[in-house]
Amino acid sequence: MTDLEQLGLVEAAEAVRKREISPVELTEHCLARIEETEPYVHAYVTVDARRAIEEARAAEAAVLRGAGSGALHGIPLGVKDMFDTAGLRTTYGSPTAAHHVPSRDATAVARLRDAGAIVLGKHATHELAWGGRTDSAYFGPTHNPRRRGHIPGGSSGGSAASVAVGSSLGSIGTDTAGSVRIPAALSGCVGFKPTRGRVSLAGVMPLAPSLDHVGVLARTVLDAVALLDVISGLDTADPSTRELVAEREDTDVTALDVAFLSGWPAEIVDPGVASVLDEVREDLSGRGIAVSTATAGGEAPASAVLTQILAEAGTRHRPAFERRPTSFGPDIAELLRLPPPTPRDLARAQATVSRAAAALLELLLEHDVLVLPTVPVTAPRIGESFVDVGDTRAVPIELVLTRLTSIFNVAGLPAVSVPAGERDALPVGVQIVGRPGADHTATAVAALIQNTTSVRTS
Repeated sequence: MTDLEQLGLVEAAEAVRKREISPVELTEHCLARIEETEPYVHAYVTVDARRAIEEARAAEAAVLRGAGSGALHGIPLGVKDMFDTAGLRTTYGSPTAAHHVPSRDATAVARLRDAGAIVLGKHATHELAWGGRTDSAYFGPTHNPRRRGHIPGGSSGGSAASVAVGSSLGSIGTDTAGSVRIPAALSGCVGFKPTRGRVSLAGVMPLAPSLDHVGVLARTVLDAVALLDVISGLDTADPSTRELVAEREDTDVTALDVAFLSGWPAEIVDPGVASVLDEVREDLSGRGIAVSTATAGGEAPASAVLTQILAEAGTRHRPAFERRPTSFGPDIAELLRLPPPTPRDLARAQATVSRAAAALLELLLEHDVLVLPTVPVTAPRIGESFVDVGDTRAVPIELVLTRLTSIFNVAGLPAVSVPAGERDALPVGVQIVGRPGADHTATAVAALIQNTTSVRTS
């Protein structure tokens, strides 16, 4: 491997500042990786090579004259195709917007540019971000970077696949029921959904506004934190953003109480995934960390969360579907043909998720972080509608993929998926969840897990 292939985002930014690497070199390297990997991964819907090189040359000139002090100056990144990008096609993963070119950047994209980042292009997403597979019938499926023919996860599947193969140094994504963390786990990179309200949603196509978050994908936890720091903060265009209380950045992980979840989160998990979680627990315990078990009460809430998404997303997209039903992909069309949840069904779903969220928040009064698998399985095959999990047969794939992630969108909690091992040569991710606003505590534990996993698997 070349030095460029080994560089993470934070290392690359420092190398640019020291003039050890030029933004043009980094950008040309990523564009070369795009050309090399796209035939078998299909992580991008749109690549803006000409503009990226122009921006890289401008960034290099700024470095040479002593300017360009932004945290991401000269760093080539991708953007999920749910974010508006001025002058660059933004399809929201849907044939209904195949030729849409926004006039303004989403707030998160504008903040990346203000920090000096170079946008390589738009990463593939499940249509309208309404699914966990990223297998568009219109744009073509995105493949798992570790095994062709398997899904990368979704809906930020293109972002995760790109980061994993090195065709970008990071990406921003959206997460409504796990859409940053699921593909990170299945594709082998880091996915970080922060506390709700930390990052503006202005300029992002909504799916379910009560659950939507912006998150980041990167190779390492350190890189993910750096990306998130750039795009975070109050935004007058999004009233839901809020200023979070600053945390100490020198968290002593050995002083934390780390609880591994039992109860419904452990009821349906592939044995291979469960064994990785056991290895992580043993590693942490061996480092002197207080490890315990906490039982999540109630029933698995994923089905209820998906009911809530159906209600909110249906309200937004059903009118357009009724006008032009053939303009949508087949799986979204199938969802939009479903009758809207009745008020009674929706009330039951909301009661279920509220109970589950309250139970987890109560556990976080006793423990600093909660740990569980990100996804109960490794990456299923493209085209599968049902998945066998251990002794449990034929579970609908979306219920499997979102089973362990969606409740943390309801609660608005910070959650990080970090690569923790492999089974049958496919990645396994472990999820670390913190208290509201305690993003740095969650990432500190995640970084330790990633570092110990690297040692264990090297």
